[in-house]
Amino acid sequence: MTSVSISSVIKTSAYRSHWLGVRWQLLLSITAIWLVSRWLRTEYGQDDSNLWLVMNQFIRLVEFTVIGLFAISLFSTLAIWLFFLNSLKNKAVAIHVKFGDGQKAQAGWVDLGISIVGNVFRPLLGSVQARLLFSEMKMSDRIVLDSTIPKPKHWWRLGIKGTGKTLLHDRGIYDVEKVLISFTDMFGLVSLPCSVPYNQQLFTLPRQLEPKSVKANPNSTEEQLQRIDIPKRVEGEHVNYKEFEAGDNIQRIVWKIYAKSGQLVVRIPETKDPYASHVYFYVSFFHGLKMQGSIFETELLNVYKDQVRNLFEALQRNEYDVRIPQDQEVPKLSGNNEKHIELFQITAAAWQTNLNPVAFIKPEKAAFVCVSSLTPSREIESLIKIIPASVPLLVVKLSDAIPSPFAISLKDIFFKPEKQPTDALRKPWFLSSLRKELIRNEKAIETTIKQRGNSWLTSTLELKR
Repeated sequence: MTSVSISSVIKTSAYRSHWLGVRWQLLLSITAIWLVSRWLRTEYGQDDSNLWLVMNQFIRLVEFTVIGLFAISLFSTLAIWLFFLNSLKNKAVAIHVKFGDGQKAQAGWVDLGISIVGNVFRPLLGSVQARLLFSEMKMSDRIVLDSTIPKPKHWWRLGIKGTGKTLLHDRGIYDVEKVLISFTDMFGLVSLPCSVPYNQQLFTLPRQLEPKSVKANPNSTEEQLQRIDIPKRVEGEHVNYKEFEAGDNIQRIVWKIYAKSGQLVVRIPETKDPYASHVYFYVSFFHGLKMQGSIFETELLNVYKDQVRNLFEALQRNEYDVRIPQDQEVPKLSGNNEKHIELFQITAAAWQTNLNPVAFIKPEKAAFVCVSSLTPSREIESLIKIIPASVPLLVVKLSDAIPSPFAISLKDIFFKPEKQPTDALRKPWFLSSLRKELIRNEKAIETTIKQRGNSWLTSTLELKR
């Protein structure tokens, strides 16, 4: 039996309500007028006084005036809507959309411009509004087409247009399927819809965070066949140190380590490798906890992508080409540069349950490994056994990805904080079973990675011990 969540029902109802045409203001107005008229007639209808006669005439005058205004507003909107449908059928109008830069945008508020060229009119004292309809019953914020597109050297216009911004919070691919045009009357009582097919794809990049400095070096080369023009600096195994051997310079002995452990180690001198040119950055999107398909998992994915992008750009500052192997198939986007698609790979990825990190990560190639705390601790323990000690392992902590409802700063007391898309998730997340399971898993992960150096469980990419 398929279970239907309350959130999905609300989402479906809100999406389909834009196709009704009749708004709640019309129903509320009709109900209020009927109730007031009924109450007055019940209280004073039997009174034959001159006051009631005057009041009765006044009520009728108000009723006919309101009904007349409503009728003019509704019928003018209906006539213009039918005219637009006919123009659309005869291809006398064209819809143009300017969405981001046409291909990508930063997650958050994205520029949106919509214009209608051709035979289109605005309702009497009303407005024409438009919004984009995406796949999976998502939609953009509405744009009011309140500007005129002038026709050069003519008094008549070419069409109407409007510009604004729409909130695209989720990091991923947005498939535009239709443009929804709505004709709203001057009282806002009806909003007659008309959908126009329109195909476009836009992907929203994870947000850039505060720049970090992370060191990583190639663990292997491209089969040592092709030399590069400028040899790259490569540190030795075990990061910076190795055991003291006969012939090593005694001036390189690290006496602090000897004092603590009694082991003689020496610093490895800087070397140049004429083949090392690529760093393999393994990022796992494995979800090993109980999948619920909730909005929580979507927000955790958003936060994880932000951290992965931040780490990816930090690795690029080491002057190596950073490559990200894929643990899943991602859709291809037309016009995307095939040579530099790492950011698109991060953006288009989703949680997956088919390929765990142990089966995905190649220890002989990995230079840096990143997984989320949705990976079970037993998987982290198995992963530690196969990757070299010199390869950094980062586990991104996600239990605090959605802020606690009790997290209030001193600034919030004096200034009203800016509303965030995740504000509605704070209380449900604090009480959710996924958060409790995630916290238990993170405690187990923290115990596991203490057995290994060069490993971190963090939500801020602070890689210091």
